[in-house]
Amino acid sequence: MSNPKHFVITVGDYRDSSGRYFSLRTPFHRPLNRALHRIGATWNKEIKCWLLGYSKKNWAELQSTAANFGTLEVVSRRSLPTALIKELTKETLPILEQYQSMLYARGYAQNTITAYVHLMAPLIAELYPTFPDTYTLAQINTYRATRLFRKSNSTQRQFVGALKLLLALYNNAIAPSTLVRPRAIKTTPKVIAVNQVLTMIAKTRNLKHRLIISLLYSCGLRRGEIISLKCTDLNTERATIHIRQGKWGKDRMLPLPQSLLPLLREYVHFFQPKTYLFEGQTTPKYSATSIANIVSRAAKNAGISQRITPHMLRHSYATHLLEKGVDLRYIQELLGHSNIDTTTVYTHVAKNTTLSIESPLDRAVRDQLAQKIDFSSNENELPPQKPIN
Repeated sequence: MSNPKHFVITVGDYRDSSGRYFSLRTPFHRPLNRALHRIGATWNKEIKCWLLGYSKKNWAELQSTAANFGTLEVVSRRSLPTALIKELTKETLPILEQYQSMLYARGYAQNTITAYVHLMAPLIAELYPTFPDTYTLAQINTYRATRLFRKSNSTQRQFVGALKLLLALYNNAIAPSTLVRPRAIKTTPKVIAVNQVLTMIAKTRNLKHRLIISLLYSCGLRRGEIISLKCTDLNTERATIHIRQGKWGKDRMLPLPQSLLPLLREYVHFFQPKTYLFEGQTTPKYSATSIANIVSRAAKNAGISQRITPHMLRHSYATHLLEKGVDLRYIQELLGHSNIDTTTVYTHVAKNTTLSIESPLDRAVRDQLAQKIDFSSNENELPPQKPIN
C-alpha cells in the first residue's frame, strides 16, 4: 500500500571493522521505520542512521521498500574545494578527507557536508600539530572565543554539531555534553507589502528575472528550490509545481498561479530551457548569488530602501496568506514545514492577528473627538458676547 507522504531516503556507504553497509538517513516515520526493520536494517544510535548490509539482494529489497514511501537519493562523493586544500598541509589534509568520508558514509545531505567541512578546516589548520584525538576543551574554547565570536548564532550552533562528529570520529575523550551550543535566537520574519512586491515585478524588465521574482513570491519557494526546479516539475495543464527534495529531503506539490502562465509560456518560448527551468550561462543551474542579486536589484529599482532577500519574499507569501484567512495548517503544507511551530511565527507579523488589535490610546482619542461639538453649524454658534467696559 502506498504512503500519502513522500520521503527521500539518503543512502551512503558506511564501513567499519564489522563490514560494509548502506547507511540510510530518513525523516522519522513509524511505517517506514518498520519497513526498513523488516528487510534487515538496524538503527545505529552512535551515527544516528539505519545500517543495511551491503549486497545486491539488500539493495533490490531496499529499492522495492522505498518505492512505497518515496525515493532513494544516493549521495555521490565530491572532491574537497580547492580553496580548502590550499589552506591545509600534507599532514592536516588527510584529517579533513577522513572527516568528509565519514559524513558521506553516514548519509548526510550534500549541503550539510559542505558546511561542516568548511567549518572544521580552519579549526584543524589552527590547532595543528595537535590532532583531533587530543584536542582539549581549553583549545576549543579559545578557538571559539577568537575565531567564532563574530559569527552568527546559527553558524556557531552548526560549528558545535560539526565538531562533535569530528571528535567522535577520532575517539576524543571530551564529553559531547560539555560542548554547549549557544541558545537559538528566535527572530521575527521580515516581510514587505503586496504593493511593494508588485512594484518589484513591474520594474523588472528582464523576462527571466521577472519570472524568478514572481515564482519566489507567488509560490513561497526557497532559493535552493527555485534553482533546482526542472522544466518537467511544472505541469501547466494541472497548474501544479512539484518541488522535489526540498529542505530535509521532502517533496511537496504547489499550485501554479494562473496569472503566471502567460509569463511562463513567454519565457519558455524565448529562452527554451533544456533541463532546469533557470539555467546559467556556463552552468546547468542558475547560481544562488545571481538569485540574490536579482531580488536586491529589483527592490532598489522599486524604491524600497531596506535590504530585500529571496527568503523575505517567502516570508511575505506566508504572511499575506495568513492575513487573507488561509488556515495555518494549509500554509504549513505549502511551505514544507515539518513542525507547525515553525509556521506559527507568521502570526507575529500578520496584521489580522495581534497587529490588528487597536491600541487603547487610539480608541480614547477617537472617542474624545466624537464627543467634541461641531462649531461649523449655525445651531452650535455661541451668542455674541457683550463688550467689557
